[in-house]
Amino acid sequence: MLKGIKTFIRAIEMEDARILSAWLNDRETNAFLDIIYPLSKRYCDNFTLEGEEYNKRIFIIDNEDRKPIGLVVIDKIKWEYRNCEIGIVIYDKNYRGRGYGKDALETVLKFIFDDLNMHLVYLNVVEENEAAVNLYKKFGFEVEGILRDRYYKNGRYYNIIVMSKVKGE
Repeated sequence: MLKGIKTFIRAIEMEDARILSAWLNDRETNAFLDIIYPLSKRYCDNFTLEGEEYNKRIFIIDNEDRKPIGLVVIDKIKWEYRNCEIGIVIYDKNYRGRGYGKDALETVLKFIFDDLNMHLVYLNVVEENEAAVNLYKKFGFEVEGILRDRYYKNGRYYNIIVMSKVKGE
């Protein structure tokens, strides 16, 4: 388990599949995520089991009271190149805008760079998700490029910003 100031980052467990199912089917929260269809409990069970694959790690973000409030995914881990993709979401609306995402991101980045010895972390974020873009910039992520009209939801296309951070920068 990883400990931040406000959050605990822990491995996902099968008991988390029920809350994960509710989170992944929350269309409002997932407005900027690549989740289009309603997801079954079976899908969530399988997603939970993927949490310890060789090139992927899935973590639950708990608050100070050990209540699950969000999710972190470290994906596409390329051990030979020392890079990976990261995704983070605070699903519990009561904890958004209160520093929990910032604390979880800081805790996970420290783990990625110091414990996994990654050299570079990258992510994709919908251009209109200004809160996320600003948070990533505060942590030193730089824009690598824009993927035009790469994401479609609610009758329109959105651009995706590709951002990355190199260890030590």
